[in-house]
Amino acid sequence: MDTLRKQKRKLKKQIRAASSEETNGLLAIWRQLKARHSALSRAESARKRRSQKRKNQERFIRDPFQLARQLFQQPKLKL
Repeated sequence: MDTLRKQKRKLKKQIRAASSEETNGLLAIWRQLKARHSALSRAESARKRRSQKRKNQERFIRDPFQLARQLFQQPKLKL
């Protein structure tokens, strides 16, 4: 993901400096990188959501009352 982000930045700089003929080709490449980056980002966030959901389910199965207490407990104020 980091390399895609760097490539996108580099291409944007090249697009700004390029002539009008080169701009269309560079924009097409940039759109492909953007689509791939978006797909990877969505996949990563879906994995994180699934992992978090699984952890929450395990916590609930282990001790449902403690989980409920933590969810609805008010934060303690520090003076």
